[in-house]
Amino acid sequence: MKNKLYFIGYGNMAEAIYQRIDKKLFGKIFLIEKNSERRVYINEKNYKKTQVLKELNGIKFNNSDIVLLAVKPNQIKSVCEEINSLILGKKDIPIIISIAAGVTTTAIKNFIINNLTNLQNDIDIFRAMPNLCARDGEAITGLYGKSKQINKSNLTTIISKIFKSIGEILWVKKESDLDIVTAISGSGPAYIFYFIDTMIKSAVELGLDKKNAKKLVIQTVIGSGKAGISIDNFAKQISKVSSKGGTTEAAINLFNKKNLDVIFTQAIKAAYSKSKEISLP
Repeated sequence: MKNKLYFIGYGNMAEAIYQRIDKKLFGKIFLIEKNSERRVYINEKNYKKTQVLKELNGIKFNNSDIVLLAVKPNQIKSVCEEINSLILGKKDIPIIISIAAGVTTTAIKNFIINNLTNLQNDIDIFRAMPNLCARDGEAITGLYGKSKQINKSNLTTIISKIFKSIGEILWVKKESDLDIVTAISGSGPAYIFYFIDTMIKSAVELGLDKKNAKKLVIQTVIGSGKAGISIDNFAKQISKVSSKGGTTEAAINLFNKKNLDVIFTQAIKAAYSKSKEISLP
């Protein structure tokens, strides 16, 4: 029997994942969305092999089913309590994957197993931290989780396939590493956009029209990213392209004089600290 996949919440990230996953991996897909306007939007898409529901009420889970928690962090507790009521006294417990930032597997487990004696703490919970680039299939998703099932490799393979549909994946050994993932790749697109915006504004200020400025900057970022795949020593590469007395050297020297690397590192550490601060233990 193929796994059934349940999306609880259908925001932008859930939609990006749904649009790109291989539907053949699952026997059926359910989209559970309480917002009526959002449900109208989903129904207008006329998705195949997919059932749209308002709530979880009445759902019967199998052990192989996957529940993707795609709601906001402050909604996780109430959703887990709904799952709790559905598996009370049941032997079949679904696999849980959460993409809610800052909510640990321990917190999710405690929300779900509250007053449940049949679980005996045996529940598979995974966390995923994708980023904005998922909508273009260019995300990097940090993954964490440990399976108690015998077919652990098969389970992690399915989870990997779900998130490989939106880009690259990175399994981390410690859950706390997801705070680093959040600070680097989770928030990372905003950092890149910040520099893109600054470069475009600079080009316009110097005389280019905005359309051409954007084209110039975006392609530079895309090209540099692709080139970076094969670069091991970036400091050496910067030195290599910074000809003595040249234009690149002039810019890099100013970056160094203003301690841009220190500011950037402090910014990433601030994001990391905030991720740890807002996490539910």
